[in-house]
Amino acid sequence: MTANKNNHRNGKAIILLIVFGTILFAFPAADSASVLQSGELLLGDEVKASGQKLMTQSAGFTRIHDDSAYELRTVVIGVHGTKSQGYEWVESVKKLAREYRHTYFYRYDWDVCPDSSAKRLSEDMIELMGQVPGANRIVLFGHSFGGLVVSYLSGQVHINIPVQIHTVASPLKGYASLNKRCELNKRRDGSLKYPPWDDNILHFQWRTHHKLDNAFNRMKQDPQDVDLYDSEVTLLPETMNGRRLGHNWSITWVIDEYLRIPHKP
Repeated sequence: MTANKNNHRNGKAIILLIVFGTILFAFPAADSASVLQSGELLLGDEVKASGQKLMTQSAGFTRIHDDSAYELRTVVIGVHGTKSQGYEWVESVKKLAREYRHTYFYRYDWDVCPDSSAKRLSEDMIELMGQVPGANRIVLFGHSFGGLVVSYLSGQVHINIPVQIHTVASPLKGYASLNKRCELNKRRDGSLKYPPWDDNILHFQWRTHHKLDNAFNRMKQDPQDVDLYDSEVTLLPETMNGRRLGHNWSITWVIDEYLRIPHKP
């Protein structure tokens, strides 16, 4: 009789532990990032005001929160480009936040050289990951100059979970004004040299068509055209939904592709 009671108590204890663990996992510990509700970021005529909300956040991480998000183990980070007005990110961060509970927008000073910004991002990211229990993957999207930042990050961050680095319409080869103000390592052909990254890091390049990208089409050479070791390159189509697919809209195409949202040429 005593053995049966003990077994019954042990069974109840195990059930309570499972239930308690499930509750903890369903409501992950809050991190120290500021928070923007996805519903605050309006589209349409309000999209530029929404972009301003993103860009006036404090430096570092802002979490984009959506109550419907269900994926808890992936941390997704968007990193803006030089002189960004933020509106080009609004639709995409809303889509990401709808799926991933831990979706963040990262603000930094674009007047700082990209390797230094990458060092700060690496430090901030390691601190953030300590506040997101159970996370088992990191995905970063760096647009334009932000692609330089996340590419330098690739060789600086050392973490024991898979990391995906996605650069979108990014001048990874380098360009004249950047070379003048930043002392960055270069290869023999004058292109930027990035430090090697660990085996758990995957690097992807999403390139626009040089002549269709208003940020690059005045340059004689395409600043996206660089051969990086162990980096997968995808050339974006010329149009999306009947419109020219240029510099800013490239973010929408890439995020839709990542989330497997169909779009027309």
